[in-house]
Amino acid sequence: MLRLVTDTPIDDRAAAGDVRAVIADMQDAYRKGDFARIAARFADDIDWLFQAPSSIFPAVGRCRGRAAVRCTFAALVVRYHVESLVTDHVIAEGDRGAGVADVVLVERDGGRTIRCRIASFFRVQNGLLTHYRGFTDSFDTRERESATILRF
Repeated sequence: MLRLVTDTPIDDRAAAGDVRAVIADMQDAYRKGDFARIAARFADDIDWLFQAPSSIFPAVGRCRGRAAVRCTFAALVVRYHVESLVTDHVIAEGDRGAGVADVVLVERDGGRTIRCRIASFFRVQNGLLTHYRGFTDSFDTRERESATILRF
């Protein structure tokens, strides 16, 4: 279910700009499918780059600005339901942070499951995400996609 508005309060530490708290808040919102809460974390001029196989992720590449990044998430939500996001590592220092997570998405049409590891790099200013770089293990993701497709 895509929620267009959020009723979840933003953590005080995240609102104050604590990078680790901002990352945790965004990942919690992602797990819950609260994309309005995620978008509330984007700076107006966010610089976004996500590298992944376009056959799996409908909107990849670079985009700038809150509206463009929201469109990226909208394309993802139309195609997939977020089954889980489990964070292995988060490192934060100053205004920068990085994390590695296992993500499971379920295709809305057909029920195909996509599992991938995503490395994310964040830059936060005043509690807002100004820069994001994300990379998925594309070979593993494609291999899993192929295995799913070929399963009878």
